[in-house]
Amino acid sequence: MRGAVVLTLALGLLLLSLDYHFPAGGSFTYYVAHWGEIGVSNLVSAILAGWRAYDSLGEASLLFTAVVGFYVLLGGKKK
Repeated sequence: MRGAVVLTLALGLLLLSLDYHFPAGGSFTYYVAHWGEIGVSNLVSAILAGWRAYDSLGEASLLFTAVVGFYVLLGGKKK
């Protein structure tokens, strides 16, 4: 248990020491410049149907993996 705490703190400090550079204008400028690639006539619909759909798919697969992991850890189906 102590090793897990030390590892978590070390990784946290490593992440805090990284230098982040955000693109000028942020993601807003990218969305406005490329929303026509999705093929939807509305900017909001393009963001929801295109880029956010990938994010939602990732969240759903993460949730599914967590549920299966808990099922396996708890011993599966009781007999």
